[in-house]
Amino acid sequence: MKMKRGVVMFSRTENLQTFTRSYPVVSLFILIQVALFVIEQLNAFFNFGFSPLNYGAAINLFIGNGEWWRVVTATFLHYDFWHIAFNTFALIIFAPALERMIGHAKFASFYLLVGTLANVLTYFTKINEPFYGQAGASGAILGLLGFYVYLGRFKRTVISADDARLVYIFSAITAIFTLLGSNVSVFGHLYGFVLGFLAGFIFGKGTVPFTRPFNTGRRPASGGHIIHTSGSGQLGRIVFYVIVAFAVFGLLARFI
Repeated sequence: MKMKRGVVMFSRTENLQTFTRSYPVVSLFILIQVALFVIEQLNAFFNFGFSPLNYGAAINLFIGNGEWWRVVTATFLHYDFWHIAFNTFALIIFAPALERMIGHAKFASFYLLVGTLANVLTYFTKINEPFYGQAGASGAILGLLGFYVYLGRFKRTVISADDARLVYIFSAITAIFTLLGSNVSVFGHLYGFVLGFLAGFIFGKGTVPFTRPFNTGRRPASGGHIIHTSGSGQLGRIVFYVIVAFAVFGLLARFI
């Protein structure tokens, strides 16, 4: 099977209704992390006594004292606006295709497993630093990239060359800024990427090529039929560079 050229998997053309119906797990994860961030900000302004970060960030001292739920909840917590903005953007771009390719249940299991194990491994790596803490979806998101790299190397019939190239470029950009950033969990990113790649050998079985869902709620054309058009190769390349530009901007914004 020869994949059509052009960035297809990562160009989001779905409207909100189609997005939430087609990618319910991604939508739920985004809703959870945004809701928790809003609660954190409201607490900062009104001080009503509940801080999701205080109770859920992966802080070594508290994990060592038995609060193991933190290795799970930390994936959905973020420190500041740019932190959650970039991770939410990355989720919207990269997560939907994988949910559709491997199925809702497998995607949820993969995302939670990789994010949690990345936090667990980071804890043991930094176990001698009791006040070391981390939060954010970056480990799980790097796991998505690792999974796509696995597909690009071992399942080339389910991912186009252009989509695979975008994954490689984005992975390289993320690696550079992971090493340059001063407030980045280097081990969390590294473990997430490696775990995502390795998990591909398990969760990648039965992966099907990405098929874009039709937008719902659109006004039908004459004759009562809904007309769907696919973008040209030129449009795909434009989307390709726009995504890369946003990725660079988002990463830069976190370190300015």
